[in-house]
Amino acid sequence: MSNSKGVKKKRVEFSEIVSLFDSNMWDIGYLSANQMDRAGNTPIKAKFHLHDGIDLTSHIHNTSVNGIVVVRHNDKSGDYQFYEESFEILRKKFNDRVVPTYSNFKESALLSGLGYRAKNSLIYNRKFGFQSKICVYMFVDEIVNHENLKPNKELLDLCNGCNDCIKNCPAGAIHEDWVDARKCDNFIGFANHPTIPSTKWFWYEKIGKLNPTITKKMVRSWSCFEEAPAYYWGQGVDGYYEQNKVGDTKKDGEFIEIPHCRECVCQPRCSKAPIYNQ
Repeated sequence: MSNSKGVKKKRVEFSEIVSLFDSNMWDIGYLSANQMDRAGNTPIKAKFHLHDGIDLTSHIHNTSVNGIVVVRHNDKSGDYQFYEESFEILRKKFNDRVVPTYSNFKESALLSGLGYRAKNSLIYNRKFGFQSKICVYMFVDEIVNHENLKPNKELLDLCNGCNDCIKNCPAGAIHEDWVDARKCDNFIGFANHPTIPSTKWFWYEKIGKLNPTITKKMVRSWSCFEEAPAYYWGQGVDGYYEQNKVGDTKKDGEFIEIPHCRECVCQPRCSKAPIYNQ
């Protein structure tokens, strides 16, 4: 079997893919070509997937007939090294016949049957609850003997009659059937909460306080992206800080997590969600 460009397709056992990953830390699901197309054309919160004017979620790779959803147990909000980790695992086995894709990861997890939609706008994974992250890979080859999980489009049953996340959201961003993403982003970036940290205070404590023209009063006044200047990085009070284009932060060459609000996923803020223990 081959496509119009002459790429010969093979068959890959789903169990062969799953066996590459430690089941204690990973959950793997199947996506058909139709499901990948649906997820790729579902709007996402921000168009970070736009590169050189090409919307990658609207143009599924023409040699792909199916793919997988990869869910990794992770309780660190800013840690996305699992992208590279999972790709390296797959590439060792399948070389260039597997392709990472930036799609609507939440929709992909729902369509694959690996997750459920919660009121806090997050995906509740069947194995790891909210303590997980998601990515998607396209396969040139046909994946056979895969799980046929039913897509989950209904609200997570644990959310029925429960408003924990709505009541406890310090930004007031969570509503019954929608989330004000702008309020959430501004709180994560610019909140002045007494106990919940935000990006601006991390930057000030590590970098900004070295500049005598930047005062605490000035930093406190910043409440949104439009009001704050672009953060500059470099030598800080306890090391050298740098950020890449997608916002990953390094200190002295090592990736670190910038502390910020995680109340919507914090157990027991969601009283119904069990804590995953490895």
